[in-house]
Amino acid sequence: MNKSTVDSSIKTKERNRTADLAKGLAIVFMVQVHVIELFAEQEIFKSAVGKISLFVGGPSCAPVFMAVMGYFVYLSKKSWAENSKRGLTLIIGGLILNIGLNLHLLIRIYNGELDINPWHYVFGADILPLAGLSVIALAFLKKIFNKNLIPYIVAIPLILFLSHLLPDLSNNPESPLTYIQAFFYGRVEWSYFPFFPWFIYPLAGFIFSIISKEYSYFLNSKLKITVIIISGIIILFTLEYGLNISHDLQSYYHHNEVFVLWVFAFLVIWIFCLNFLLQKAGNNILWKYLTWLGKNVTAVYVFQWLVIGNIATSVYKTQSLIHSVIWFIGIMSVVSIFVYLYDKYLAEKLTIKFSFPL
Repeated sequence: MNKSTVDSSIKTKERNRTADLAKGLAIVFMVQVHVIELFAEQEIFKSAVGKISLFVGGPSCAPVFMAVMGYFVYLSKKSWAENSKRGLTLIIGGLILNIGLNLHLLIRIYNGELDINPWHYVFGADILPLAGLSVIALAFLKKIFNKNLIPYIVAIPLILFLSHLLPDLSNNPESPLTYIQAFFYGRVEWSYFPFFPWFIYPLAGFIFSIISKEYSYFLNSKLKITVIIISGIIILFTLEYGLNISHDLQSYYHHNEVFVLWVFAFLVIWIFCLNFLLQKAGNNILWKYLTWLGKNVTAVYVFQWLVIGNIATSVYKTQSLIHSVIWFIGIMSVVSIFVYLYDKYLAEKLTIKFSFPL
């Protein structure tokens, strides 16, 4: 094995560790924001604590998941058909998870205890369907354009423009077309992560993967430092903007091109900081735990929603701050145990595995 191959292997391993740490932190931040959203009293949600919580659980979570996923879709050796099957599995898995996490709520609706529309919960456009659609789209683009960078870059402004231009498929909010549209675009309340504009982030990760692998000579130290400095200045002077968008859930879920650019700058600084932390404290037990969570992120994601979603029906927005903190610690502990047991005893035996590309 020659020196260049060894160096490439080391860099790949470092990138994987950074990706796992980013995903591990993202899932922890996601759990805390779900607790604040669903368990904590409304006064806490509206307070500075709630604002910080939603910011921490905002740009460092879903955009990170999607960008990392896009990065590895390009590196994947799977065929278009294999990736399409993978994407469909994600979409179907997301719908099944919707039923699982809302099972307590759906039972109470069925028993007549609650008078709310169950279909908004069954067909919620959350992150797994987004991931599935994104994998299919990226695999399709990869099949057509392969390593040609220009079409992928051109696709970014097209996605942003389409987010504003696409018309509603129906004026009836309960039309089947409205439920289908929710997964792609629009502002209905159960459309959390529509394909437009959220496909931007897996596409960005995909583009960065192409550049890193095929055009690495562009990524010299001077360029990296320049991008980091510019991104840092942007974040420093616009942090309040990011806080405000993250705290307004409708604005966050259906954000515009300005926030997309802000998130890109944030991700540059975030990944730089994570790389630095790994270099300085990579063997710390906390980082080991977080990278373990990152390696098992889809299982963690599924289990945390099954736990939080079903408990939330009973304690919705009734918990004090201290009780919310206790819930967070308890849920992370229980979910970690579930994931450990699943990984140790069930993962190899089950036909359907949590092998989704998050």
